[in-house]
Amino acid sequence: MTANDHLVHFMAQFPFRRMRSWREWQRDTQAEEEKPRPREKCVALVALLRQLPCRAVGKLKLELRSLLSHLETNMARFLVRTAAVVLLIISVSPAHAVEGASGLIDPGNFGFGAGVTPDPGLYVFSALVRYDGDIRLYIDGGEIIIDATKRPFVSGFGSLWVPEMKVLGGHLGLSLGSSYTFMQAHGEVTGLTNFAKTIEGSGLGDTNARAQLGWTSGAWSNTFYLTTWFPTGRYELGFQPNTSKNHFGANLAWGVTYIEPKLKLEFDSAISVTFNAENPATDYTNGDEFDWDWAIGKKFANGLEVGIAGFAYQQLTPDSGSGAKLGPFEGRVFAVGPHLVYITQLMHRSVIFNFHDFQEFDAQNRFTGNRATLTTTVKF
Repeated sequence: MTANDHLVHFMAQFPFRRMRSWREWQRDTQAEEEKPRPREKCVALVALLRQLPCRAVGKLKLELRSLLSHLETNMARFLVRTAAVVLLIISVSPAHAVEGASGLIDPGNFGFGAGVTPDPGLYVFSALVRYDGDIRLYIDGGEIIIDATKRPFVSGFGSLWVPEMKVLGGHLGLSLGSSYTFMQAHGEVTGLTNFAKTIEGSGLGDTNARAQLGWTSGAWSNTFYLTTWFPTGRYELGFQPNTSKNHFGANLAWGVTYIEPKLKLEFDSAISVTFNAENPATDYTNGDEFDWDWAIGKKFANGLEVGIAGFAYQQLTPDSGSGAKLGPFEGRVFAVGPHLVYITQLMHRSVIFNFHDFQEFDAQNRFTGNRATLTTTVKF
């Protein structure tokens, strides 16, 4: 065997391969790098897990944006337009203070469910109202009173009947109510000589009758109201603990309620106008009165609803008659406060507790103070 044969045999012991071209080497290197290594697999898994909450949050954000957009196109626009109309009415109408510096209707009495006529049945209700307010100057019982304070405690009662039959596709409601008031007041009576006077007394209030017609379609409810008052309460001339206004009156109102089905947010708005007849004892006729009530609340599964409510009151036309000794002068009042409703079952009957507490402000020639009301309603 020659030396060359020994070299060939030695080289054959090593598995040398053909030298790769540049393209082959680049292709093989890229494939090697793309192979998932154990560490890289873990890193990719962790990154995926981190992305899952972000995607959930992103989905939630999209749902909230869609919901807010839905609310904006429905109730938000309605509330904005209603508020704009109310502000326009208040800004362009010269206000005037009614006799007694308070009217037949209590502003803010709609609140939650302003546009809802309840299901058929008989509803019996009672209310407790505490008010503490004062005023600089007003007319009461034909006399001019200055620096007056008033603290009535009212016990209201009444019933609402909603029959099974429908009228124009809506539910009809008929109600009748009255009150018994314990009155305490103090003021300075003007005349030839001014003198301070404190009064206390009690008596039956005026009677009110109401007819309402309401419809519900999806999340929206609308109800129209017609209320009339009859002077059945105690009334005497002079600065007395009167529990009646001593005149007839009527009120037209429209209430709207929107309940967002997902978040259970409730939006309520009610506008009303009150027309007054003459008080024959004093020859005093109050002007027409405008009132806007609103409420925003959150419903919970346990029957509780919590939110805020308020009202804006404005007299539209001047008072008239020989008894209007102060003539027309500006008067209005606003209020806001907490509002709560709780619905439960007691002795197999639905019971509704309704509470609101209004703090009045920016009052002109009208009593201003605090009014708290608790109403209990039982369905039979």
